[in-house]
Amino acid sequence: MKYIAQCECGQLKLEIDSEPVLELRCDCRDCQDALRADYATIALFKMNEAVVTGKFAEKIYLAESGNETCRQYCDHCSTMMFDRSEGLPHILGVMSDQLQHPFESSPSCHAYVRDKKPGVGIPAGMKHHEAGLS
Repeated sequence: MKYIAQCECGQLKLEIDSEPVLELRCDCRDCQDALRADYATIALFKMNEAVVTGKFAEKIYLAESGNETCRQYCDHCSTMMFDRSEGLPHILGVMSDQLQHPFESSPSCHAYVRDKKPGVGIPAGMKHHEAGLS
């Protein structure tokens, strides 16, 4: 199935013809900071199957693992679009909110729940990890 994600102004766009490898909710402080939200819902796709067009800016974070993680956003409208990590060099994280229909968000787990903000619930039966996915 073909999926499209784009920023609010339409300048930055992703097209991909495959299903995500995984979709998760990340409660880490870097995601909270980058999105100015309680958590990020991210669909992870194989990098070599993604076509990204448009210009982006980025903010670099140093993850607990020692790897750099990069949040990429539209350099025009500032919509947060992508998450990349040195620890997962062949994976492109796409902010699920930016994926258009027919994509249906269905995260399978929460990561970094130790950083979870009070009041953020975890659905019954959903896997959760205190830190990363290991």
